[in-house]
Amino acid sequence: MKQLTTLFLTLAFTASNVAFAQSGDMKDMDMKQCMEMKGMNGMDRQKCEGMMDMHKGKKAKDAAVHQASGVVKAVDQAKGSVTLAHGPVKSLNWPAMTMRFVVKDKMLFDKLAVNKKVKVEFAKQDGDYVVTKVK
Repeated sequence: MKQLTTLFLTLAFTASNVAFAQSGDMKDMDMKQCMEMKGMNGMDRQKCEGMMDMHKGKKAKDAAVHQASGVVKAVDQAKGSVTLAHGPVKSLNWPAMTMRFVVKDKMLFDKLAVNKKVKVEFAKQDGDYVVTKVK
């Protein structure tokens, strides 16, 4: 009986170590795998859900609207972009610089002309900074 108990405890301990080793700390797990959650259970699923919550929080931060004042340096309606020499953007801790922004709403191009001073609102969308309003 004592040998059976020892064998049972050894097997239980080994199985738990194997399961723990397989889950690891998910360093090799990317967001796509987490979003699919294929073949996951227990701790893997919880870690993925935590990663997705953090990712959603990051997206919410990226979607924040920012403001800048500047001068239009170039307009490219064909590519849907405008280049602005803008002042500092406090909400992003950016210094003054010249950069390209995407303009998805084609109606905004009516307010964008080279050398014109403008105030813009923009947000990060799909990895690009997109002008959402021009004054």
